[in-house]
Amino acid sequence: MIYVLLIHSARPEGDPLPAADERAVLDRHRALQQEATARAELLAVARLDGRDKARTVRVQGATATITDGPYMETKEWLVGFYLIECADETIAAARAQQICPADGSVEIRPVTWQRTP
Repeated sequence: MIYVLLIHSARPEGDPLPAADERAVLDRHRALQQEATARAELLAVARLDGRDKARTVRVQGATATITDGPYMETKEWLVGFYLIECADETIAAARAQQICPADGSVEIRPVTWQRTP
């Protein structure tokens, strides 16, 4: 089964982590990437640009509007994701716990992956 791990953070964009905390976070991500790669589970990983670069498209009838910012009003914002292939949700949850930010959450969702030629 394929799962996406959506990483959300409530930390303001202009408020970086202290260097030691940043290294600890990166170490957890590197560990997940190494373990998932070794098991051929890792399909994709991305760190997303900040909320200021997000755009939302809404369509009503024939009219489309594009607005600045994330798609919902929330303190947490989507900062990145992993696309992993795991035997079951228990393994996906373990991977999510490994990289969960102290100020946010990791959402786990099953994915129907369609590979195109």
